[in-house]
Amino acid sequence: MEERDWEAIRRSVLERDQEQCMNCRIPRTDATLDVHHIVPRGQGGSDRFSNLVALCRQCHDAAHGKAMAPVVRWYSNGQMDSVEFEAYRHLWKTIDWVRFNEEGRFWYIPLGDIGRFVDEPLIEDRERMPFGKQSR
Repeated sequence: MEERDWEAIRRSVLERDQEQCMNCRIPRTDATLDVHHIVPRGQGGSDRFSNLVALCRQCHDAAHGKAMAPVVRWYSNGQMDSVEFEAYRHLWKTIDWVRFNEEGRFWYIPLGDIGRFVDEPLIEDRERMPFGKQSR
């Protein structure tokens, strides 16, 4: 494939994916975006749109096993109120595969998955959010 053909495909993929990482949702204005082959070309993958996805550099490296994708650290201060308790309960029902850090006593949750269990009513009460800051 010629370089200008790949550039046209790349631009089309970035446009389709709204100029943001499809894993962590970081916009192109805040990170370098790569176009990732879901099935690598070396394993029979193609340059068709259905096999391409926009990923930020960190998520792209994670897809190739070279880094950890951006995560949210989820903490408990040991004094949960009912809002925090419900958030944790909802977490365990929704995501059954979080990674727990014994030393730091927190859970790693991929940033791309945080929206699966944090809903608007919880986000509105930012002072009482039961999870920590995003790690990049």
